[in-house]
Amino acid sequence: MPTIPESISRPSDWPTSIPSALSKNVLSSILERPGAPLEPVDEDGNPLVHDTKHKQKDRGSSDVVLADYEETQFTAKPTSSVEAEMPGMKSLDMAQVVARVGPEVVLAGDLMTPAASEWIKKVSPGLRPEQIAELRFKIYQQVIDQHLETLLVYVDACRTIPEENFPEIREKVDEAFDQEQLPQMVQAAGMGSVREYEQLLRTQGQSLGRMRKMFFERALAQEWIQQNANTTGEIPHAEMIAWYQNHLDQYEFPARARFEQLTVRISQKQPRDQSWNRLAAMGNDVLNGRPFEEVAKESSEGPTASNGGLYDWTTQGSLVSEVIDKAIFSLPIGELSAILDDQTSLHIIRVIERSDAGRTPFIDAQVAIRMGLRREKQENARKEYLDRLRDRTPIWTVFDEEQKNTKIAGRPSVTR
Repeated sequence: MPTIPESISRPSDWPTSIPSALSKNVLSSILERPGAPLEPVDEDGNPLVHDTKHKQKDRGSSDVVLADYEETQFTAKPTSSVEAEMPGMKSLDMAQVVARVGPEVVLAGDLMTPAASEWIKKVSPGLRPEQIAELRFKIYQQVIDQHLETLLVYVDACRTIPEENFPEIREKVDEAFDQEQLPQMVQAAGMGSVREYEQLLRTQGQSLGRMRKMFFERALAQEWIQQNANTTGEIPHAEMIAWYQNHLDQYEFPARARFEQLTVRISQKQPRDQSWNRLAAMGNDVLNGRPFEEVAKESSEGPTASNGGLYDWTTQGSLVSEVIDKAIFSLPIGELSAILDDQTSLHIIRVIERSDAGRTPFIDAQVAIRMGLRREKQENARKEYLDRLRDRTPIWTVFDEEQKNTKIAGRPSVTR
């Protein structure tokens, strides 16, 4: 399945960091000012229906205007069998409303990102139209919760920030998009220019204007949740010590060693006595000054012979051969062992370096503990903030009809 892009780069004069757990998805059908009349727009932000009064009259009293709009690269509509199996699939084109968060809407086109469109394009050859429709439907299900979370935060920001401040905010974010984000997007798409990239977007039912708008919405939501889930206070020293004491097992570490090994296997063609003599000759070569690595590469039959017989850091108890395991944690460092016999092979080892078992002291662990506790507090603050938004915001999606007990954005759909 397609992956979601990494978090965006924000303007340099926004000093706060972006919470990694925040949604990386965006919504381009959010109104500039929440609460204004709803009107579907195309990927360039142009109204799809101009005679809204006539359309509303035909559709009843609903304040949502639906337009017969379909993304050009996916002209095939699902068959009746697919529509029956998947509630909400009928007329699920790019302008179809698939979710509501308070007064705002999410369109099907908002969920089909360029990455998702490219993935659909790659896997669709040979598939029936209804199978392609099913893939798109599953993508919508996969990403909609993250979209709704972003929309919750974006709407809260729009309702709180003074309207006169928006032009300056948008100018800064647009500048960051043009100077930082857009060049990266062009390069990642393998395009040679912005014009080529824009043409690619249009083949995917997107446009540069829409991408810029999506960037703004996501940037504002990310900054707003950072401000409302701010936990920049210092972590008390006593709290860090308590955490360390309650997780001592995480700071225990076993003994470990690095060593070299010469090995000769015992077999019917090479009985024990013959193997012993061969290995003894190798050991004498090393004692006489020949490099251990050279002897191992030339004559050893061990698994690391091609690497000069070297074993990197090995923890105590991790080796299959108990004889070797015991030897490397008891022999003096730098001395050749006697010939070791583990019944299947004969070995000579030399310990290069060894560290005893122990526990990382608090003074060495406190930096990581502080960072972990701060992340935990930030996540808790973020969760509490989002819970407050969910408590006062009604949420609905087209998928509620398929599974009424499904929780959307962490909470069941409610009408308040």
